[in-house]
Amino acid sequence: MLLAAFMLASIGGRYTWPVLPGLIAAAGLFLLSRARVGADAATRSIDVIVIAALAYIGLQMAPLPEAVIRAISPGTPTLQDAYALEPLGPWRPLSIHLAATRAGFALALAAALVFWAAREAFSHGGSRAAARLLAWIGFACALVSLAQRATAPRTVLWKWTVPDPRAVPFGPFVDRNQLATWLVLAMCLVAGYLAMHVRAHMTDRLRNGPHAVLVALSDGGSLAALGCLGAMLVTLVATLSRSGLVALVAAVVVGTSLGRRERGRGLWVGVGAAAVLLGVAAWLNLEGLVQRIVSTLAPPDPAAVSRLTIWRDTLNIVRAFPLFGTGQGTFADAMFVYQQTARQVLFNHAHDEYLQLLTEGGAVLLVLVLTGLVLLARAARRRLATDEGSHRFVRIGACAGLVAVAVQSIWETGLRAPANLVLAAILAALAVVDRGEPSSEITPA
Repeated sequence: MLLAAFMLASIGGRYTWPVLPGLIAAAGLFLLSRARVGADAATRSIDVIVIAALAYIGLQMAPLPEAVIRAISPGTPTLQDAYALEPLGPWRPLSIHLAATRAGFALALAAALVFWAAREAFSHGGSRAAARLLAWIGFACALVSLAQRATAPRTVLWKWTVPDPRAVPFGPFVDRNQLATWLVLAMCLVAGYLAMHVRAHMTDRLRNGPHAVLVALSDGGSLAALGCLGAMLVTLVATLSRSGLVALVAAVVVGTSLGRRERGRGLWVGVGAAAVLLGVAAWLNLEGLVQRIVSTLAPPDPAAVSRLTIWRDTLNIVRAFPLFGTGQGTFADAMFVYQQTARQVLFNHAHDEYLQLLTEGGAVLLVLVLTGLVLLARAARRRLATDEGSHRFVRIGACAGLVAVAVQSIWETGLRAPANLVLAAILAALAVVDRGEPSSEITPA
């Protein structure tokens, strides 16, 4: 969590300088935790996919004979030559920008090391302390973000200015949608911790019902968690991020559905909870939300670029690099050549995580990532089926957060911010960790 806080404080990890210290810290955590990669049969397939994805990105950086490159990715040499100041020689990589792919590989490796280290550490306990720490980090992030937005809305943390006049920085992030991604992930885990806290206290006192829930929510720990959640919710609404609100609604539906034994009834309860949440969000900032919805249907600026425009130009790159992509982290480099519309601004992201994966990694990387997501979901489902302890709710919160970001990634690239990717790796570890507790054990929070 401290590593996640560092990545958050360093402008959301937006620039490349925090990647190296973050990677070193992740490697240190991995070694200290003595993480066992591939040792657990339930998560071994996930580990294999993660290693395969890292190896594939490494292959994109490996020098290959030019004849091989032209045979498997004909568009790569042409694009490389367009950027090169001097001939690349008879050996060249699959990536069109080697430095960008190195940075992308370092970030992916750091996230993998954090995932393995966190999974090992949480198997021995510590999830409650981690959730409490994240709650206070989220509370501080919310206050700082609101203060920055109110006093210096065109800056990042009052110091750095964003060169793109269309950008909407918010708090430690250069884009409000990336802040929304972080807040949704944090809120889901803190909400799961709060549910675990309430469940443990009710079980300890052998009480059930609404009155017992209110009593459990009135103690100091619960009130602190509620306050942190409230601050993060207010900040999320203040971002006016449509994708963030949709992600939060998805998280509420999934989390409530998984939290109830009767799945059909749980789904309807989740839908009702989501409706209440939307009502609260509208009450907090009705005018701003209405304006965002209207601007979605009819953009006020005729020069505004829609996501459909960006996706059309992105598909030009996909058609030229269908199998192996342009190289991890090279979307903006490729778009500099292939962008056909709105040339006054460069499209540096696809605004669709899956489409950007296809662009940079080709069909190979996209298949690896989607396979990994399916395996992660299957492993988390199996853990939930056998988890009867109070920790089950932390696992549910982690699952809800991951589903929420997966939904948001359909039209955003929030995980491109290192702070978000590291936090998502921690949630993934919590979703599939083997606690090693008897199924009937209830531990106090």
